Order: sequence, then structure tokens, then C-alpha cells
Amino acid sequence: MQKLLDPSTVPPDGFRAFQSETKTWLRAPDYYNLFENVRDHRKANNLPLGTFWEAEVEDQLCQMLPPGHCKETPPGQGRNVFTRIYWDDVVAGTQTVASWVASGLTHVDQELANKRAMICSGCYYNVQITGGCHSCGQIQNLAAKLVGNRKTSSDAFLKACAVCKCSLHAKVWVPIESIHTPQSQYDKLPEFCWIKKELDIYRKAKA
Repeated sequence: MQKLLDPSTVPPDGFRAFQSETKTWLRAPDYYNLFENVRDHRKANNLPLGTFWEAEVEDQLCQMLPPGHCKETPPGQGRNVFTRIYWDDVVAGTQTVASWVASGLTHVDQELANKRAMICSGCYYNVQITGGCHSCGQIQNLAAKLVGNRKTSSDAFLKACAVCKCSLHAKVWVPIESIHTPQSQYDKLPEFCWIKKELDIYRKAKA
């Protein structure tokens, strides 16, 4: 589920929700009135609210907004987000770069890179790396150079992935077959992550 980063700011095209059962657009002047309008509309039309109806309404709105307005929320409490780089991250990063170079440094197309970047921009693992080993920073700089001047529509919102400790500006351009993802990293990736989804498809195709 996604939540607005700043509920006090009116998003592009305003606060709105679509009720599919009645084929009705519901609009409101502010964040809180949106939920009141949805609640009143559903009650008037004998539609159930549901346990998490408010979160679902906010998530629907976020799905219609451009990057930078919303962020995925962790599915549970106590999730640890590590922002330092360690030796294991160096190994995985080195393997990815080496595989990418060996494959001829091909890049995914602009459309796929944009799609990947949009997913990363709203992820709770999209964080600023605060410290760690010097070699890791060098690997990230190398990966950025290999990308060149390529940019996505969400570049302004990309930082680093807290799972792989890699530069998202670079990673969104790497073909999935060149991305080295240890099982320990794979298990931490959220279900909406493009890496997890693309890896599953790639592995099934190879099986």
C-alpha cells in the first residue's frame, strides 16, 4: 500500500477516488474530506467499507499520481532498513558489474527503465546510504559511469536500495540476467519489487 508523503498538499488533479460499483468519481478539497465523501457515498449506496478501506482509498489515489507524491509503507512494524555498505554487498555488486560487462554492457530500453524507476521511487527501501566501505562507493561510481547520460522520468527521486546497497540510478538500466541477487537479498525484497518479479520470470524461462 502507498501513502501520500504530504497529505496537506493538494496532489495533481486534486484529491479523488473512483467507486467502481457505482462508476462514480468522488472529489474533495482536502485529504480528510476525501475519506468522508467516500464513506458517505458507500453508505448511501449500501456498499461495505471494509476493514482497511481508508488505506485502499489512499493507495488508489497514489496509483494515479506521478513519482514523488507517495511512498510504499512497510507491511509490518519493526522492519530494519540498513543504510551502511558491508563486504557482502561489495561481492554482490562486483558480480553484477562483472556480469554486465561480460554481456556487452547492454541496457534495457527507456520504457522499462522508467517503469522500474517509478517502482523504486515509491519504495520504503529507497534510502540514502550513510556510510560503509570505500570499495563499495567505487563500485557504485563505476556503475553510474557505465550508465552514462541515461536518465529516467523518476531520477530526481532515486537514491540507493537498502537491500542491495546499490545505486538505483544505475540498476534500473541493467538487464535482469546481469543482476546478481543472492537469496538473502531476494528474501528481503518486497512483493511489488521489479527485481523480484523479473527474476521470477527469468528463472522460469530458464528452467
